Amino acid sequence: MKFLLKVLAILLVLLFSLKLIIHIFDKGHEVSYTIQNFRVKETLKVKNKNNYYFEIKHEKFKLNFQIFKDYNKSENVINKIMYHQFNDYECILPIFKNNDVLTDIMCLKDNEITYYRDLNSSDSEMDKFINSLEKYGYNKTNYIDSSTPKNTNNQIIYEENLLENHYLGMENYKRITIINSEVKNIKFFDNDIYTKPISIFTDKYYVVADYNSEYTFKKFYVVNLINGNIREIRSYNEISLDSVMQGAVGEDVYLFDKDAQIQYKVSLKNEMVKQVGNKDSIKYYNGKWTTMSLKEALENKTFENYHTDKIQNYVKVDKDGSYYYMYQKQNNTYSVYRADVQNPKIKTYLFKTTDLNSVIYLEKYIYYKNGKTFYYYSEVGNKKVVENPELEFNSDISLGVYQKQ
Repeated sequence: MKFLLKVLAILLVLLFSLKLIIHIFDKGHEVSYTIQNFRVKETLKVKNKNNYYFEIKHEKFKLNFQIFKDYNKSENVINKIMYHQFNDYECILPIFKNNDVLTDIMCLKDNEITYYRDLNSSDSEMDKFINSLEKYGYNKTNYIDSSTPKNTNNQIIYEENLLENHYLGMENYKRITIINSEVKNIKFFDNDIYTKPISIFTDKYYVVADYNSEYTFKKFYVVNLINGNIREIRSYNEISLDSVMQGAVGEDVYLFDKDAQIQYKVSLKNEMVKQVGNKDSIKYYNGKWTTMSLKEALENKTFENYHTDKIQNYVKVDKDGSYYYMYQKQNNTYSVYRADVQNPKIKTYLFKTTDLNSVIYLEKYIYYKNGKTFYYYSEVGNKKVVENPELEFNSDISLGVYQKQ
């Protein structure tokens, strides 16, 4: 009897160990199930930060979306789907395990998803539907920016919207302003410099040429956005102030001297400036290394780190992680849409921007400029960060953001 108990105990330990090993090395799953009248296809990709992808169908209704949530690799994580027809829209709110509400109400029309917060309209029936969701924890005010502005050095900062591990750097004419738990102003220049084409934010650094020089320079300032420390990187060669930053790859920054027609690489790691190209061979990066022509370099062509050709008929299309971002011009602004790479036919409206080059992708957040204000987008809507009246008159003022892990 004791022998049998020992064998049974050993078998139980082996079974538990086997299940644990399978769980640890489980890369995800793909399951289908039905909730009410909706057919749900659920895909989990563990290696992509617990990325759940869903396709929800009902008759002609078809909607897809993603969430990033650790449900310990569970299956069938949607418990309920609340549904309402509103004008020409069909709207749903999925309720997840533990009664989690992880998205705003999603409203579908003509293969385009619009969050309820962006519809700017309602009716009595929609109001009743929203009220019925309160018992599940849904609150429409969670998706509205109600932060209080604070005036600081001729600009407005929305402190309630600042994220603890995000370090912001904003250019000004003589200095850079670093914004996190406190505001630091770091001065570089004796006179106002309204346009600084030899400057760039990359990773946790801001890099700018020595604009105290008159025609040429040999020194770059490098600012750490986390602690505000400044260091200098010097060039053996004189570089014309008629140069332009082309982009950054990793900790290497590239610029083109238009007068000398020479391309330089500034290594932030090794603190060196090296010539890497000339008028006959100029490096270009758009996800892979290739070359650009002298004409393109003289016309200030810049690197496109997120470039993709997978989707056409937009002013610009980027790919970051598991999403495409499409930019559609409308008068003087650009409407920005997101589509899942697994089903790019259905797109979701996110925000409007007045500057294509202002957009910064940071995992769950997207920073961008619209008019005189910098915002960020997240799954709880669009939040104001910094407002500066100069942004309406000077499109060259840029913002950089570093997310500390």
